[in-house]
Amino acid sequence: MTKDTKRALEIIAPMAKELRIEVTADDTFLYCNGQAIGIGCNSAYATIKEFIGYVFATVYKHDVFDMHAESVPAKVMQRVKSYWFTNEQLAMFKREIKANEKK
Repeated sequence: MTKDTKRALEIIAPMAKELRIEVTADDTFLYCNGQAIGIGCNSAYATIKEFIGYVFATVYKHDVFDMHAESVPAKVMQRVKSYWFTNEQLAMFKREIKANEKK
């Protein structure tokens, strides 16, 4: 894990705890309740923004927007989720990393 990621996690951890979001990270991904979000080569600032995007898309969106029958524009959600990986994408990515390590 990079120094920037460690720094970001120190900032994120208290917020995540209060929001009941399980957060971990490695060199490449931030994991929020199991959702892999790409953070490779990110600064602490960018990693924190990815966490805030996750909170917006999962917690805040449901608490505020859905409650008032408003919707978040699809382009906004698309941008927030632009670095989110599906389980299939994550598995493929990790297989590629292992294959490259063996070379």
